[in-house]
Amino acid sequence: MPFYSDEIIQELKNQADIALVIQQFLPLKKSGVNKYVGVCPFHDDHSPSMSVNSTLGIYKCFACGAGGDVFKFIQEHEKLDFKGAVEWVANFVGFALPNLGNNVNSEVLEERTMVRKLNELACEWFEQQLTLSPKALEYLNKRHVSPETRKQFHIGYAPTGREGLIGYAARNGFSPRDCVKAGLAVEKENGGIADKFRDRLMIAIQNLSGVVVAFGGRDLSDPASHNGIKLAKYMNSPETALYSKRDILFGLNHSRNAILQEKAVIIVEGYFDLISLYQSGVQNVVAASGTALTENHASILARYAKTAYLVFDGDAAGQNATRRSLEIVLPKGLSPKIFALSRPDGTKIDPDNFVNEQGPDAFKRALRTAEDWLSYLGRTMPNNSPEDRAAFITQAKTLIKSIENPELRNQYLKLVSERYSTTRSLAGIKVAHPKREKVPTAEQPAAPQVSVPWELLSPIEVRFANLLYRNPTLLDRAAEYFDMDFAASGIQIFDSPLIDEFIQSILAQYAETGAFSPRTLYESLSPQLQLFLEQLPDETWKTPNEILEFYDTVAVLTLNLCDRYKKLIPLDSEAGMRLRMQLNKFTQGIQIVAKKRKISAITPDVFAEQIIQSKTPLIELYTEINELAMNGGNAAQFSQQVPAPPPAQPNEMPPEMEAPPPFESDEQFASSEPPEDVPYDPNEDEPYVPDDDFGAMDDFG
Repeated sequence: MPFYSDEIIQELKNQADIALVIQQFLPLKKSGVNKYVGVCPFHDDHSPSMSVNSTLGIYKCFACGAGGDVFKFIQEHEKLDFKGAVEWVANFVGFALPNLGNNVNSEVLEERTMVRKLNELACEWFEQQLTLSPKALEYLNKRHVSPETRKQFHIGYAPTGREGLIGYAARNGFSPRDCVKAGLAVEKENGGIADKFRDRLMIAIQNLSGVVVAFGGRDLSDPASHNGIKLAKYMNSPETALYSKRDILFGLNHSRNAILQEKAVIIVEGYFDLISLYQSGVQNVVAASGTALTENHASILARYAKTAYLVFDGDAAGQNATRRSLEIVLPKGLSPKIFALSRPDGTKIDPDNFVNEQGPDAFKRALRTAEDWLSYLGRTMPNNSPEDRAAFITQAKTLIKSIENPELRNQYLKLVSERYSTTRSLAGIKVAHPKREKVPTAEQPAAPQVSVPWELLSPIEVRFANLLYRNPTLLDRAAEYFDMDFAASGIQIFDSPLIDEFIQSILAQYAETGAFSPRTLYESLSPQLQLFLEQLPDETWKTPNEILEFYDTVAVLTLNLCDRYKKLIPLDSEAGMRLRMQLNKFTQGIQIVAKKRKISAITPDVFAEQIIQSKTPLIELYTEINELAMNGGNAAQFSQQVPAPPPAQPNEMPPEMEAPPPFESDEQFASSEPPEDVPYDPNEDEPYVPDDDFGAMDDFG
């Protein structure tokens, strides 16, 4: 099957802002520079545990382990294959994908892709048939559904024929068997296949991205034509590879922004209840799609709303539905409120008729009279005897115990205790719906345990890594210092191999491409370095502070390196004593240059030049020290690398990460300064006497 090239995929990924894509499905809150947090849609999340990084183009949930790039999110959330996810993202950002030709073998396409395409075709056909059906148009006019709303909700009509859709699908490349798989046709006992929906007003059911995943059909046939057989008023698509009733809320793709703005959602029962409310301007509304409200529905709504208004009939069936809904929404952190609608004469009425008869303002006024769930239970449950009251209290406490937020649970427990004179104990109360432990599946394996040993990393080295990552304009300067000569010398200027690998990865990408891409860098790193990069603190530098800090830090790292080398030089020979003196003189030369930069005795440009020039004598010193160590039998000690750190807890951040930068200001150098007056001690190295001008390269050696 033809597919898009890696270059096309990468270009599209670079153009797609993953935060904007994810915000089409759930709200995100800014938490830093190009960083966001939100409630994870891939597990039962009650607090924002998913992080989204626009710079790196990734999302990651630190609770369930879900994560990946923009394509992975669309694949998992919308249940698309990779090709479908690429095309979804391309359509969202307006990216023109190349034409792959018509050589796609339909037999190798995913069933989900086939169902999606067939649903799109069926939706178009139903809408066409609506324009040809006076009966269906008259029905919509009676229900006050405007042409604009019909188009927005993709309302259509399925004619009475047994094979109308099947024939249309066949003319467009889909077999009758494909129609059965898509839930648009049924197979008869005699082996024949016929349209599932006939003489029905068709309402498209869409997922959050607007893809048509199923249909609901309202019967428009004459009851007298059925020979006494009563047909279902509403018929819905069966579950398919694309459609799961427990995951889809009708209308949410239209209403999620209004729900987020109001921080409240109105949950109704019927398609036309939602359509009429939405058309009238009450748009923070959803309807369960052909099923009772599910835990998945409540989890989805909890991403957008704090309050859930339950609008059900006041009869026994409606009360039972309301109580079941309380058991669903309360554990998810939604605050339920219940109300029923009625005409002025007191007769009950559904939201569709109410808003058409009395208008949206009357509906909003009625909404303000909604009861809290505890009052509703107290009013509707029997309370004539001690046994009745005990049953009510037990039911209320059962619901309270299901609330996961401990403070909210305590507040409700206090409320029920004060209102109904009962204890504030939940002892002996069973939770309404015990929380089921999520078991990793083959599709979503448990996330590997990767950690960064922050407590073992030098704060100045971590900051230097962040400095280079946040300031790509420094990469030319970094490449000048950490050049091929420096790499070939074998000098390990960074104490941590982890940070050394990170810096080398940045420089390698820059040397190879001549540019810097955080996303490309991230994808090239090991899981541990990816975690390191994700947790680097957000920080910005104002020019020229980043340039000055770069050379200041190189000076400090050089001094730290010299201090490590100093301990490795044997002093039992003349060569060792001489080399130790050379290293001291070099170290003090670096200190003098830093001192001059601090007091503005030299310009930043001269300071930078001096640091770059110091690299050559540093390499020469390293070579001599290495040779001496080998000749003196200390080669193993000299070449010993920093041992691998012990395992640390994932995401553990040391307090040093929040410490001030290594230099308190651009005018202050934080390393040790050259000594003003050093008394001679024959047991110590020969003291440095500042009698030379260290502005020249020779003074470093």
